[in-house]
Amino acid sequence: MTFSLIALDRDRRTLGIACATGGPALGGFVPHLLAGVGAAITQGYSTSVMAAERGLTRLAAGEAVTAAVAELRRADRGEAWRQLALMDRRGEVAGWTGASNVPVCDLHLEPGLVVAGNMLGSHEVVPAMIAAYRQAMASGEALAEALLAALIAGQRAGGDRRGLVSAALKVRAPGGLPLDLRIDHSSDAVTALGELHRRIRQDQAFQAFLARLPTGEAPHRH
Repeated sequence: MTFSLIALDRDRRTLGIACATGGPALGGFVPHLLAGVGAAITQGYSTSVMAAERGLTRLAAGEAVTAAVAELRRADRGEAWRQLALMDRRGEVAGWTGASNVPVCDLHLEPGLVVAGNMLGSHEVVPAMIAAYRQAMASGEALAEALLAALIAGQRAGGDRRGLVSAALKVRAPGGLPLDLRIDHSSDAVTALGELHRRIRQDQAFQAFLARLPTGEAPHRH
C-alpha cells in the first residue's frame, strides 16, 4: 500500500526518509526519524506506529538494529501484516515484510539505504527507486533531492497500484534544523511534495527565518 526509502548521507551524518501511498495522511504514520539515533518506516496492511517508536527507543538505548528488529517481530502477534525497517545513525539496517501483506511486496536492505514497498504496481518499483537514488547522489544532489528523485522513479515504475494520495519527506542531521514536509491529500501527491519542497527553497523570507534559528553548531543564533 506504500513505497518508501530511508537513506543516510554519511558525509553530513544526515538521515532522510521519503514515502508515498494510495491513502491519505501517511506522514503521521509511516516515517519516523530521531536525529543522531536512527530512522524507521512502518507500513503494510496493518501499520504499527508503536513498533517504529519502540524500535527507535531501542536504538537510542544502544541496542543493535538487528536485535531491535528481531525483538519487535518476535513480540508482535500481527507481524505477518507489517512491513517495517530500521536504520541506525551509522547506516546499519534491518527489517521484515510480513507474509500477509498485499503483493507486489519488496524490501531492499543495504548499509545506508532501505527501500520498501507493498501493494506495488510492478516488480520494478523498488529497483527503479534504488537506481534513481544512487544516480542523484552520484551527481552531487542533496539528500532531500535524491529522496524525491527516488519517489518520482517509483511512481513512474508503477508506484502504489491504487494511485498516490499522500506523500512525506523528512531529513535531519544531529543538531540541525528539520526538513519535515507532507502532502496529506492530493490527486498527485509525489508531484505536490516536490513542488512544496521547491517553493520553500525559493521562499526568501522563509530561508531568512531558517538562517537565524539556533542549531547545534550555532546555539545562540537569533
